[in-house]
This record gives sequence, structure tokens and C-alpha cells, in this order.
Amino acid sequence: MGIFRNKQVDIPQRTIEDLKNITKILFIDDQSFNVVQDLKEKDGWKNVCRIRDVDSLSQTEVKEAHIIFVDIQGVGKKMGFQDEGMGLIEALRETYPEKKIIMYSAESKGKIDALHPSGNLVDYRLRKTAKRYEFESVIELFAKESFYLDNCILHIKEALQREIGVSKSEAEIKGIIEKIYSSGKSIDAPAIAKAFNLNNVGSAASIIQLFLLPFSLS
Repeated sequence: MGIFRNKQVDIPQRTIEDLKNITKILFIDDQSFNVVQDLKEKDGWKNVCRIRDVDSLSQTEVKEAHIIFVDIQGVGKKMGFQDEGMGLIEALRETYPEKKIIMYSAESKGKIDALHPSGNLVDYRLRKTAKRYEFESVIELFAKESFYLDNCILHIKEALQREIGVSKSEAEIKGIIEKIYSSGKSIDAPAIAKAFNLNNVGSAASIIQLFLLPFSLS
């Protein structure tokens, strides 16, 4: 069942099992990492994968991922980043502002922060030696931020106010999202801007696209 409807309907609330089925999680790490397989086999996150490095920012694994974990050591070399994972993080953040990016390393948090300003571009930081449940907690947190309606509405409200100075109530935003969900129209950025009756909706469009697109695969 896709996002196309004949009449406006309420958007169903996703469960944690839904999140485990739709959230795509990518680890970029040049070394085998047991947490990756355990998250899939023991914790039930169906779409977890690891690549040793990034050949291109447009490669499938990167484009499709909702949450990206980057080991700051040993990656980023294929694209020529002198700062390795730190440089890769900067490029990922610039290219995909809507994605959740988590930095991890064997180094201490304080040392990571002192190494490079990219530390300020990530959504979270973890030690590589953190327990598996800590990695899963971060995944669940950001999956809910991306795919729970109430969280989506709050992020859109903040983005509209911050980026283009437009203030809309949560009820207004919810109504617009439900209208987009119910229609048979495109959910690209111009269509979303039109639904909001604005010339530009900035990163709010990316938030809505991220939230709604998995429904089209249901």
C-alpha cells in the first residue's frame, strides 16, 4: 500500500517493530565490528550494514541510510579526506543535512572533540567500546525522531521558524502532512512547498520526505 489515497486519512502511528523494519542503519568502519551483526540478529533491526569506506557520497548504502555511524579512524581515505572520518563527516553533513550522523571512536570523547570541528556536526558521539545497548538506544532515539509524527511536527516547526521565519502551529503542520499523505501527488520539495503555500520550506521538506517515504513502501 502506497501513500496515495482518495481521501484524507489519519497517518498511522508506527510501533517500535515498524521502526526496526524500516530504519536503515549504516556503519562506516574499516574493521569488522560485532555490534553491527548483533543489532540485526539479536535486537531485530532488519536493515543494518557495514561498509569499509565510502567510494562516493551518492553510493546506494549512503543515500538510503537514515542513520549513519562513522568510525573516525581508517575511513574517508577512498575519497581523499586528509582528516579521514572527520572529513567524511563534514561531507556527509553538507550533502545530507536530514540524516542522523553518529561519530564513534576508540578515543575518549574529550579527545575526539579536541581533534576536529566536525565533532560539532554530528548528532551524537560514542566510544567504540560502548555496550551494544548504548548503540541500540541511540538508534531507537533517532528512529523515533525521524519516523514518529509528533517528533516530525516539532522538527518541521523549528525548521520553518529558524530557516525562513515562518511560524505555524503544530495543528496546522499536522494537517498539511496528513493532506500530503492522503493525496496522490508527489512528495518532492516543490510539492511540499506548495502544500505549505510557501516558495521554500528549506530542510522541512527533507524532514517530511524522510517521514513519509517509507509509507510508500508499505
